Amino acid sequence: MPRHVLMVFMKRILTIILSFTTIFLGFTAQGEELTLPHGDFELMRQTGGGTVSEVVNPLTVKLEDGRLVDLAGLDYPDLDFYDPGDLAVTAQEILNDFLKGQKVTIYQTATTAKGRVNRMNHHIAHLVRNKDGVWVQGMLLSLGVARVRTTKYNPEMATQMLALENKARQEKAGLWAMEKYAILTPEQAKEHIGSYQVVEGVVNSVSMHRNKLYLNFGHNWKDDFTIGISAFDERDFKQHKFEPRRWSGKKIRVRGWVESYNGPYIEIDHPERVETLFEQSDGDNNDAPKGSALPDRVAAPDKASNREKNSGNALPKLND
Repeated sequence: MPRHVLMVFMKRILTIILSFTTIFLGFTAQGEELTLPHGDFELMRQTGGGTVSEVVNPLTVKLEDGRLVDLAGLDYPDLDFYDPGDLAVTAQEILNDFLKGQKVTIYQTATTAKGRVNRMNHHIAHLVRNKDGVWVQGMLLSLGVARVRTTKYNPEMATQMLALENKARQEKAGLWAMEKYAILTPEQAKEHIGSYQVVEGVVNSVSMHRNKLYLNFGHNWKDDFTIGISAFDERDFKQHKFEPRRWSGKKIRVRGWVESYNGPYIEIDHPERVETLFEQSDGDNNDAPKGSALPDRVAAPDKASNREKNSGNALPKLND
């Protein structure tokens, strides 16, 4: 048998084994029954329901009435619609087993103006299987086949999703057992430009430049990892009691699309894309750093560079 054919065959076998293990056995390695998560949708709106007729791909299901529903808040680091990786294929098999022919309830953002329908006329939602109340996104995160990817107009379930992702990571479930999907250090981010990644590190300095807040993770603005927050979006951070101007010397975890902008760079447009890994208090009086670590002029982001080298999701940002 040719080597490439054998590799494809083994990939499919692995997918089937993973699917049967997680769905049909429903037990943990310790022999305890696997408890699938139920979400708290207090911040969202129930906007209807339907019966799933088809799982189009790991991010989209089709209902019997013809509606297409995109699963909000998820990211598959190996999803390529032309050649999906093991995680994406496994997720689709799990969704097929779990949802096909099943009635579901639809929950969407409370804001009617934005965030409910995308430009392809797909509905953006969280789904709950009616017969047992299991939250679909929570299930996929718990099994470790997906990670969290909120958007500015669909942030509501972030706290619950991040908690499930963190638990899966602690248990080394699914993708979190694979070194290539590990959380990046700021120094590693430069090798993953052109993909969606999770980066964790200590902020070295904070500065404001042309109505944008920059958090630098190194000493050299020309090549260190940086995140940017616009002055407009910073208002949302303050509503969450986040004070990014005071984060110099603080450890945080961020996620987003890594671009090339005086080194690796992530633009953060909503606070749910940041996890503060330090204890916050109203009395945190750290002084903001003096001066700017940025040049007078900065180059425009190079969004196309280095896409083929990363091990993260290189899909277009779609709803981001």
